[in-house]
Amino acid sequence: MDINYRYTMPPVKDSSRMDISLNNQFLQSFNLSSKQEANRLLLRIPVLQGLLDGKTDVSIPALKLGATNQLRFDFEYMNPMPGGSVDNCITFQPVQNHVVIGDDSTIDFSKYYHFIPMPDLRAFANAGFPFSRMADLSQTITVMPKAPNEAQMETLLNTVGFIGAQTGFPAINLTVTDDGSTIQGKDADIMIIGGIPDKLKDDKQIDLLVQATESWVKTPMRQTPFPGIVPDESDRAAETRSTLTSSGAMAAVIGFQSPYNDQRSVIALLADSPRGYEMLNDAVNDSGKRATMFGSVAVIRESGINSLRVGDVYYVGHLPWFERLWYALANHPILLAVLAAISVILLAWVLWRLLRIISRRRLNPDNE
Repeated sequence: MDINYRYTMPPVKDSSRMDISLNNQFLQSFNLSSKQEANRLLLRIPVLQGLLDGKTDVSIPALKLGATNQLRFDFEYMNPMPGGSVDNCITFQPVQNHVVIGDDSTIDFSKYYHFIPMPDLRAFANAGFPFSRMADLSQTITVMPKAPNEAQMETLLNTVGFIGAQTGFPAINLTVTDDGSTIQGKDADIMIIGGIPDKLKDDKQIDLLVQATESWVKTPMRQTPFPGIVPDESDRAAETRSTLTSSGAMAAVIGFQSPYNDQRSVIALLADSPRGYEMLNDAVNDSGKRATMFGSVAVIRESGINSLRVGDVYYVGHLPWFERLWYALANHPILLAVLAAISVILLAWVLWRLLRIISRRRLNPDNE
């Protein structure tokens, strides 16, 4: 992170500083200099102009980054209070301070590894991923019905508006089509609204379908209530196929791997009725309801949102082999401890053998 900042120069050298925090966690602190490199006028009227501080590099720990992050700069000024006595009262008025973060400040993610296990509806609900990877949605294809109704158009606009709110840029290069066959072979992430094209209706891949008032959902063998914990492959395997019959409306958000590119994803926003689309749009616009979405399936009903992790996991992005190894062992602390113990024992044995050889050569130099 390279930042340029200007500030009102403290009149004396004190503990005035700038604190940098990420997601309410302190990162680093820098003192505000009071160097007299300019003329004395600046010292007498420090409010009029501050000194331009040099660029400062701050390394942001990777584990502190999430889907949505808040970077905060806090400028803390010391206000010296002059002394006085009973016979000599001194009045003091604090001087107003000004600080500015330069527009040319940058945050560089070029050396940050881009890697995420998918499907992950939490990444979509919190940051619009994978569509928000390109701010103008130039690598996104939206599949709509040939004659979309008002509710489906509202879902499209709400979803695209939500993604634009995350990227800060309008979706000027979004591709919208009503022909599901045109997405075949495209290197793009796919957003489906209204109905899944026939070419994508694969029971082994799609975890939920909404059709009128009858729906079915494949439930995992063991479900975790914590969205941050990724269950093992055996726990994500579909054990039963439950048929849900409801007289009320229902909607769903599902995610799965694109059959046309193993690095691309499909997000489908489905509903069975106008009321279902109303609940779907309400969930897209409500940050509190979006926070409850995770996994590969989010079923939206009048009673609330139920999210499931089920089906195969695929990975988007790239990690070096050593980082991939650490990632694979992250969910297996016992195995990691065993491997660490074995490594220590092997290292100790190698050092012991090496010391034995050195000692033997020193005691018997003629045997060399």
